[in-house]
Amino acid sequence: MPIHTAAALPSIRAAAGQLDHLSWSGITTYNQCPKRFNFRYLEAAPEERKSAALIFGGAFHRAAEAVFQARLEGRALPDLNTLMATYTTAWKEEADQAPEIVYAKGDDEMTLADLAGRMIAAFVEHAHQEAVANPQRRILALEHADRFRLLPETPPLEARLDVLELDGECLLVTEIKTSKSRWNDQKVAEALPQLVVYAHALLPLLRDVGAKRIRPTFLIVTKAKKPVVQVIEPLASQRDVLRLREQVADVWKGVRAGVFPAREGWWCGACPFRTSCQGR
Repeated sequence: MPIHTAAALPSIRAAAGQLDHLSWSGITTYNQCPKRFNFRYLEAAPEERKSAALIFGGAFHRAAEAVFQARLEGRALPDLNTLMATYTTAWKEEADQAPEIVYAKGDDEMTLADLAGRMIAAFVEHAHQEAVANPQRRILALEHADRFRLLPETPPLEARLDVLELDGECLLVTEIKTSKSRWNDQKVAEALPQLVVYAHALLPLLRDVGAKRIRPTFLIVTKAKKPVVQVIEPLASQRDVLRLREQVADVWKGVRAGVFPAREGWWCGACPFRTSCQGR
């Protein structure tokens, strides 16, 4: 790990000052490994490899988005073959740009495509059930991005929302996740700050759309032989808001001070900057 001398700190602080926003992804990256944050967000270093799981998640999201896009446009939901073609195209786009793809043990492109087919089928069935059970829901936006300032001393936070819907007086914001297994209470608690970010970002929109409250939701599709769709609407407390503020302040304090130690863990194997990190 390099030692940041007094002479080196101004350039790091100058680079930090070029960040026009933070994101939940950036915050979690810093908390996991500050050195990886530095490579990605400050140095904009080229990726040396990419996790197959990350490519898979992005491709699955593209297929899921196509389902919501059809609903938004009032069309029939796409069939499984069409959605698998969407998944395959998205996978290829990302895979072709990756110098190296890191697969988990026992996985390859074909096994992941088979898994995607099962998960997409489960997701479409869920979408059909939701359309029947909640015909009054109206999709407002997909991949909606917004920025807001949580703390005066930090850059704005950017929230990128998967699905934004209006259900009576409720503004629903849904974050789509893929997971090896069902989420338990601990997993929900770990991810809750992300929804707190989203709730803050949407406050100015409430009056514009005639809503009175925000309902953040996690929609989880499990990577199982028989995938399951979980819908979780956690309740955030004032304590969760304070925890988010502390996390953002602590991350920004570390970034401004040029504190970027490497933190080793299971994530190192698929880190896109592993070679660069080991060479410093």
